[in-house]
Amino acid sequence: MPPPAALTALDLGLGGADDEPLHVLDLLQLYSKPSASVLLSILSDLRSEPPSWQATPKSGTPRSSSGASTPARPRRKIKSEGVPAYLTKIISSPLAWIDSDEDREQIWDLAAKRLSERSGRTAMGDISRCFQIPLSAKASQDDSEEVADTADWIEITLHEPALAADSLGLKTWASSYLLAKRLCLLRDTLPPLNKYTLILELGAGTGLVGLATAAVLQQRVILTDLPAIVPNLQRNIHKNANILTTRQGSASAAVLDWSMPETFTHPGHAGEAHSFSLILAADPVYDAHQPDLLVNAIDYHLEHAENARVVIELPLREGFAAERQDLRNRMEVIGLEIREQGEEVGYDDWTDHEGEMAEVRCWWAVWGWKTSALPSSMPWASR
Repeated sequence: MPPPAALTALDLGLGGADDEPLHVLDLLQLYSKPSASVLLSILSDLRSEPPSWQATPKSGTPRSSSGASTPARPRRKIKSEGVPAYLTKIISSPLAWIDSDEDREQIWDLAAKRLSERSGRTAMGDISRCFQIPLSAKASQDDSEEVADTADWIEITLHEPALAADSLGLKTWASSYLLAKRLCLLRDTLPPLNKYTLILELGAGTGLVGLATAAVLQQRVILTDLPAIVPNLQRNIHKNANILTTRQGSASAAVLDWSMPETFTHPGHAGEAHSFSLILAADPVYDAHQPDLLVNAIDYHLEHAENARVVIELPLREGFAAERQDLRNRMEVIGLEIREQGEEVGYDDWTDHEGEMAEVRCWWAVWGWKTSALPSSMPWASR
């Protein structure tokens, strides 16, 4: 038996990929009894992936919204109006004209998945997404296709489990991506690094900042978070192992409770105080208790040295001004001061009132010890 012919745009009720977006009524309707292969292809075109946070793709070619490469068969854009009802009809239909039970189950499952994708990030389930990270200041500041074709970029792939209210650490947030992209611009601000340097990330979440740090700075990074978060951290470290090896960096995961920073242990590091010259944290303040806990962990783990640095980036969320000020006050109380700071804008998965991808303004700061916090009588002050 000859192999089945490839589906054409006409089979699917679609025009060319560059045509105007279709209305759902332009798709083949159930009354026409489309075959299983046609329905599965339509459902594939209806997938709604998490939006890319990189407005201008560095590859110079179109990319799907998750950051993955453009599929071989271009997807036709379909207006969202009426799509949920179309999917609901498929789910509720017995699909009696399709003989295969397996095909019917696959169609129902895929239609249900497409419907959940349109219910927001919390209903989307597990996803995999890619992030392009610049390795040089030139790449970070130049959006041209010429730069994109050089070795000045890496791509980090992260697994994000289904999002729930009690597992917000399993999502990648805008400030994490912004900080990961900023690393190559902060080289002159960061402490001197060598092959013995260990870098600590607090509240690593999905691991984007820590993985980017290991690759961009070519250093050893310990990514830490609460016990429920660490298994996914380990998964993402393994997922990006080849990139880290190529870049001569490494990453590992460990549990670190900010309320008890002295209990932190890690192979090759006994958890002794003041042993990290560089600490990173992205989006670490999301309730009133976080500033106290975060600064407690920083105070315990940051090396008491003139060149020691803490880099923090967090979103300027409405209603959290008091928490941000509390963080700054507590950092100053323990003897730290801002050496460099700024604001930048990124994107997140949520949409605004017009349905556009929401912009998120973030504040970043590099902190170092005040001179008064390093009196010459302290043995570590001369390090």
